[in-house]
Amino acid sequence: MSHQETMTRYLLQFIQGLLASHVTSAVISPGSRSTPLALLLHREPAITTYIAVDERSAGFFALGLSKAQQKPVVLLCTSGTAAANYYPAICEAQESQLPLIVLTTDRPHELRQVGAPQAMDQLNLFQGHVKLFVEMALPEASPTMLNYAYWQGLRTVQRAAQVPAGPVHLNFPLREPLLPDLTLGATPIAKQIFQGEQRLSRSELTSLADAWSNKRGVLIVGGSQTTHEALNFIQLAETLGWPILSDPLANILTCGSQSSTIIASGDLLIQELPTDMQPEIILQFGLLPLSKNLMLWLSQLEPSQTERYFIDESGQWQDQLKQAQTIIQGSQQALIADLVSKTNIMPTDPAWLASWKVYEKLVQDILATDWQKGRLTEAQASLLVHQKMAPNGQLFVANSMPIRYLDRYMTPRHTPYQLYGNRGINGIDGVVSTALGMTAANPNCQNVLLVGDLTLYHDMNGLLQGKKYQLPLTIVLLNNNGGGIFSFLSQNQLEKQDFEPLFGTPLDLDFALVAQLYEGNHHLVKSLPQLSELLESPTEGLRILEVQTQRQDNVQELQALSRKIRRQFEAQDEA
Repeated sequence: MSHQETMTRYLLQFIQGLLASHVTSAVISPGSRSTPLALLLHREPAITTYIAVDERSAGFFALGLSKAQQKPVVLLCTSGTAAANYYPAICEAQESQLPLIVLTTDRPHELRQVGAPQAMDQLNLFQGHVKLFVEMALPEASPTMLNYAYWQGLRTVQRAAQVPAGPVHLNFPLREPLLPDLTLGATPIAKQIFQGEQRLSRSELTSLADAWSNKRGVLIVGGSQTTHEALNFIQLAETLGWPILSDPLANILTCGSQSSTIIASGDLLIQELPTDMQPEIILQFGLLPLSKNLMLWLSQLEPSQTERYFIDESGQWQDQLKQAQTIIQGSQQALIADLVSKTNIMPTDPAWLASWKVYEKLVQDILATDWQKGRLTEAQASLLVHQKMAPNGQLFVANSMPIRYLDRYMTPRHTPYQLYGNRGINGIDGVVSTALGMTAANPNCQNVLLVGDLTLYHDMNGLLQGKKYQLPLTIVLLNNNGGGIFSFLSQNQLEKQDFEPLFGTPLDLDFALVAQLYEGNHHLVKSLPQLSELLESPTEGLRILEVQTQRQDNVQELQALSRKIRRQFEAQDEA
């Protein structure tokens, strides 16, 4: 059997293992050493392939596909520094618990560490940021090695998808010649995989129900959740009669529910609550939400008066405050279903939730009055995006200020949409590419990216995927010519000559030219009604809706609002 036939049969069996684990998408960064895998994946009809020449962008594009499809996605590149450019996306995938199957191709062992071109140490390249690393054997076509290749394809996808999900890395040493035999086919192998859920026993469920019944509690929901999962969290809150405070990406405010348990603008009200609003129970699902004010409020609660429960589905003990007295390891959704259907939890006094709604209404009334002027600010533009999302659309929100605007100002909607973001490491890397991956997964719904100018600039290469595949993404650009979040932080006390180059970092870019470069449309938005009209109009490809603002105006707006809320809360407490 020739080298070409041996290599082809070996790689085809590996791909059969991927297919048996229901992989349907692959992102390929072209190169020489990856030729055989790239060709065989590209010609496999059951796998949709996307070509992305910039590896850093490719990694985040695959991340977006994985988010929106909720399944593992393959990522393939050639040898050398190509793989190193996947590193930011792999770090984000690990922290966001998203399954990626990272395939790097490599020089064979005899060409390593001898000065061969485009050769570097790719073993354990991503170190502790992948769940599993496999150095694949050199291709052989014996029955044992074909079964080995299939088995690795099958099990690595399963490993990536197991809770906590995350990336896995397989390194393929390949000898030349690299062109596969495209006349050959694989031998299918039938295997079935059954997976269960980690659930509590009936006695454990009863113990929790007894501990929470008739208690004043607060439900905290972090992490990224689907609309269906969000509705289940709300059902639990309604069963208990507790307010629910959440991260924007938990989709509690975007799932279409109008439940009275949902507390909007929690970031604005939480620090002004009177001391007699201390709960007896804190029930936290997953990571802490985005709000720093919520984190500070939780850390200031008297431990002897508040019992804390942390539901840790991942088993990683990611309790930032480390104050939980009880840690529950198991499926979040299974726990909710069992608590609601298999126990007799007694709700608390309705006055508890009513008191929270009083303070929420104070904040909402202030916002309604303050924003009647309809000024085009970053905060109001962000809120308008939330309000104008089409039913079942997809919104990707960037880090720094955009996600904080949604966290502060969103209110529950009557119709659902799905909100996504990269909050694993909270960086600005690859946001455009991730949003385009999200769009590629569901191109027939409304797709919007809410982003700042620095973040857009940092991943402009990603826009090529939008042009290449005609992806219908509307980019709402909040352009304050620099790093707006630093104007809210202690760095803003620095003199201008220090602040501007190090933290303000003005770009002075003409984003109309950026849109032109990638054959997109550009609109300079002058008013909220104009933005509303543009958001309601359909798009067939890329477009940038640019909102130009001043950084200091955004700071002054929040400061003025916070003062009004504090005065209203003080007046309420005195009444």
